[in-house]
Amino acid sequence: MPKQVDFAEQRRTIAAAAVAVIDKAGIDGARLRDVAAAAKVTTGAVTHYFDGKDAVLEAALSEVVRRMLERPAPSTDVPIGLVSCIELFCGYLPLDARGLGEWRVWLAFWGRAMTDERLAAVHRRYYEEIVERITRRLSTLQGTSAPRELGVFADSVLAAIDGVGTRATLEPQSWPAERQRRTLSALLLPVLTALTNGIQEV
Repeated sequence: MPKQVDFAEQRRTIAAAAVAVIDKAGIDGARLRDVAAAAKVTTGAVTHYFDGKDAVLEAALSEVVRRMLERPAPSTDVPIGLVSCIELFCGYLPLDARGLGEWRVWLAFWGRAMTDERLAAVHRRYYEEIVERITRRLSTLQGTSAPRELGVFADSVLAAIDGVGTRATLEPQSWPAERQRRTLSALLLPVLTALTNGIQEV
């Protein structure tokens, strides 16, 4: 009896392979046959599940965001302390080899999105999802703040994560995990302290 293949799972496998290929070769250097080899399938199988290279590339970006959004998040109705909250946000940084590879892919798409409006729209949508996740986490610190107020703080948190993550991706030898954590903590502590003290502006 022929083996049943889960369509969604196979697409995810190919997308994960594309992440690995882009990490090593960049977007322009990523070839479908290399993605196929990394996924241990034929090139024909890749084109069966995706409508060309652009679709594969977009799936790779989606896979990176999926991994980020699936990282552990506290329940929004359970209070959480400043130190624990900062440590959760540190989880978004490229603290290990896997995270560094994901950030390389994320930043590679940054460059492409500057001249590709369709991809820029995809990036904006993903950023909205990430901000929503950060806002939910911040609500455990200050449950009485209005969503609009939390959004300002969430933007500040994401800007700090982007800054540290970008430096660490470009200079991995100079930015080990401990330095990343220490720097992000220094940036976020005054922001989160202001939030817990009920200050309306960052």
